[in-house]
Amino acid sequence: MSTENKIREGLNKLSQAVESLAGKEIELSDVKVNSVSGNAIHGGKITIFRSTGITDNASKLVLLVDDNGLTVDAIDVDYLEGNTVAKGNLTVQGDVKAKTIHAEQMFVEQKHNTSIEFHGANGSLDMLGLQWKDNERTKLFAWRERSEGFYSSNNIDLHRDASLMIDNIPALSATQLGEMIEHSNLRTVGVLENLSTVGDLNIDEGFVTWDSGSMRFSIGNEVPNGQLSVASNEAEFIVDPFFDVVKVGTYTTSDLEIITDDTARISIKKTGGVNVHGKLGINTEYVSDDVDLQVDGPIRIQQKKIQYGVQAPTNGNGNKGDITYNTEPVVGGYAGWICIETGAPGVWKPFGKIED
Repeated sequence: MSTENKIREGLNKLSQAVESLAGKEIELSDVKVNSVSGNAIHGGKITIFRSTGITDNASKLVLLVDDNGLTVDAIDVDYLEGNTVAKGNLTVQGDVKAKTIHAEQMFVEQKHNTSIEFHGANGSLDMLGLQWKDNERTKLFAWRERSEGFYSSNNIDLHRDASLMIDNIPALSATQLGEMIEHSNLRTVGVLENLSTVGDLNIDEGFVTWDSGSMRFSIGNEVPNGQLSVASNEAEFIVDPFFDVVKVGTYTTSDLEIITDDTARISIKKTGGVNVHGKLGINTEYVSDDVDLQVDGPIRIQQKKIQYGVQAPTNGNGNKGDITYNTEPVVGGYAGWICIETGAPGVWKPFGKIED
């Protein structure tokens, strides 16, 4: 028999033996324990493999061991011990519980209404929040229980176009306070434009006040005696309008001076006297240098009228003792006329013959 036929016959017998074994259930008692060493296994497939630490129930390839390491589709373990490094992406379909998480970058793709939750020890949330650490000191944004609010260890810098909102209403922006701000304790403000106030006004701890109840404005006086009151020491100047008269002057027993160039021009004494310091003109634009009093019209002294004309009055009322001085005096004429009997115009007689 040729060598080729011997090989063919041997393969047929092997095939028959494999088919015979495939139809039988091999009893473990027929197998000699520890009868196969690793040196006797090279290649091929081992199915339903079991050992003290391994049970193989796979129906397909799920585990690959090569020079690059271990490759497996899925792994179910209770513990990972020691330091573990994951190269590539790591997807966790479930919760992650860790004592500490260090991340160079963190991204959250929010598909549902989720949030970061903080659970404090013993039910306390005090100073739990976000921390940023560098070589200087820790930056903190956390909940502080004693103030029932959030605490930030550093400034919060909003964009210039952004606003601090309260109940979705702007409360503070880069250029203005919100309209909802009704009360404040501002200490220093810059230039104010179009200032509008309602109610009482207090400036410099009561030095300047507006009392909306009494409708009085006061400077330097806690209890003003006029609608406008300016007071200092024991003197008070008021402006107080009534229905048909306006009072202007000193409410206290103080002299009143009307000044120009810081010099008194008219002095009104507290007792009622009036002094004019300088020339006085009445119903005239200018006062001549050669007189102290210039009146453009009649005057009355001690109830007697003094006027000027070219003749005795022919109309109006004349009272006994009134005088009209002649504005066109001539030699042989008279200095004027005097009323000797009250009437309309009264009885007038010439006086003061002008001699040659």
